[in-house]
Amino acid sequence: MDSETNPEDAELSESDRRLWDLFVFARRVLGYEQVTKLHLAWFKALLENQFLLLLAPRGHLKSTVCTTCYPLWRLAQNADLRILIVNETLINARKMLGGIKEHILANERFRERHGAWDMAASKWTEDSVVIPRTRILKEPSLSAGGVLGNLVSLHNDLIILDDPVSNKNSETPHQRQKLLNWFKNVILPALEPDGQLVCVGTRWHDQDLYGHILEDPGFNHWTKIVQAAEWKDENGERRLLLPERFTPGKLDELKGTMGTSSYYCQMLNDVSGQEGSDFKAAWIDSGRYDVRPENLTVYAGIDLAITSGEKGSSFAYCVLGKDKAGVLYVLDAYRDKIAFVEQLMAVKRIKKHHDPAAIMIETNAYQAAFPEALRMDEETRRLPIFTNTTTGDKQARLRGLAPLFQRGDIRLPRSGGIGVGLLEDELLHFPQGSNDLLDALYFAVQALEEQRLQPRIIFAEDIE
Repeated sequence: MDSETNPEDAELSESDRRLWDLFVFARRVLGYEQVTKLHLAWFKALLENQFLLLLAPRGHLKSTVCTTCYPLWRLAQNADLRILIVNETLINARKMLGGIKEHILANERFRERHGAWDMAASKWTEDSVVIPRTRILKEPSLSAGGVLGNLVSLHNDLIILDDPVSNKNSETPHQRQKLLNWFKNVILPALEPDGQLVCVGTRWHDQDLYGHILEDPGFNHWTKIVQAAEWKDENGERRLLLPERFTPGKLDELKGTMGTSSYYCQMLNDVSGQEGSDFKAAWIDSGRYDVRPENLTVYAGIDLAITSGEKGSSFAYCVLGKDKAGVLYVLDAYRDKIAFVEQLMAVKRIKKHHDPAAIMIETNAYQAAFPEALRMDEETRRLPIFTNTTTGDKQARLRGLAPLFQRGDIRLPRSGGIGVGLLEDELLHFPQGSNDLLDALYFAVQALEEQRLQPRIIFAEDIE
């Protein structure tokens, strides 16, 4: 449904009419004009699913949509509902309830449309509100609770868990298990059989409550939405979830200040690079550099595609600079599915921009033709090219790079362009996903080792 279409001017289904009414309620009645088509999709998910997990980045208006607009709209449709709002702390849950109460008390558009609920409320405290009803019920119309709180003997038609997970209850296995037990033993039984349970938040740990809901087969009946503030589309273009609030520059700024691990969790809902990962985000962040050091000796590694077809792996290269102390700086990286001729041009770019002391190229299967083509080309024939035919366990070979990052012997730039960003993604997601750039990084390190062992090559025309 087009969010700008008036349902009075078009024939809409009942579900679309409800969706339109909720969207208008949020924007025009409650005044949240920053609610966009992204949030329209969230409203649709809220209306259509009994059990919903929504993981979205910080600052993308999760609480506004799910914990303010939706419960208040539901209560306006049915005054007999019993709605429970839960946060990691009772103080924050009270603030969320307070935001709803403020609309009831002071929002003139709401009061004109739905009346002065506060005037006839039988209960109005910081923890709960009871508005005029048609049934006698022991539970409040709206109530607030904190994680691990005593919420037994309550029966709710709608439970909103808004950010129940934090660093305080997800750091240790004991904390994570305690929260999970509370969720299963207190929250789930507190929901009416036909009630709705909505959990909204942002990832903190790969084994947090959200991870359990995502992975445990017992939650297969849940609808699960996981969104990142940014991603690359199939063409490699950068896409943004909410560009109206988070521009590319703003996200880059956040990544620089938050650090990789926090940015991945809080803005991408990606728990890669944490405890248990081969390449930890903390290692990468602690070694970042801002300015390229001078007097570096440069080495390059090239990972060729397995096949020449489009469905093969990508062509990738990585360029390292070594200082006098032996520290390696990632200077450049590139990965793409390109034709043979374009791969040759990429090597010429490496020569022009970096003038490497050695280049290591993987040569398996059809790839043997590539270094020979470079040696025959007038522009690249004098490049110090070495070849490597890999055998054995590939993952074990790439894991051998981890100690270099742990010791700070390999450093990534703070702002390194698209290719370096792709390399960082491969590091944090290893062994899942692509590893073409990791291979190229490995070969660049091997180029350094090979150049140490091989005698210097002097061309006859250079001798005076």
